[in-house]
Amino acid sequence: MSPPLASAYLRLIQVVHRLESQGPFQRLDAESVRLLETITVAHFEGQAMTVSGAMQLSRIASPASIHRKLEQLRIASLITHEFNEGNRRTKYLVPTALTLKHFETLSQEMLRINSSAAADG
Repeated sequence: MSPPLASAYLRLIQVVHRLESQGPFQRLDAESVRLLETITVAHFEGQAMTVSGAMQLSRIASPASIHRKLEQLRIASLITHEFNEGNRRTKYLVPTALTLKHFETLSQEMLRINSSAAADG
């Protein structure tokens, strides 16, 4: 039997895999998911990521791969490009409502699992 926290984490991984095997997420590879997570975290922290900023994420993939993955995320309706007023040269990457709903669902599942683990432990 595994410790409650390890068990809770493993249940969370199961939920993540289940949710990412549905809808637009099922066509994404691990690097695309990591890129989407990075874009969403930056957005959540109020530091909207630019396309050029994303291209510098060498820990995720090469610039050419990132460019392809950004296009896949856009086509899957998981991100959109936005421009600031008066500046049409800089594209900002913004998670869509579909992406935000996905992470909200994951958050709710995480809280549910945590409550269950606390009650078991």
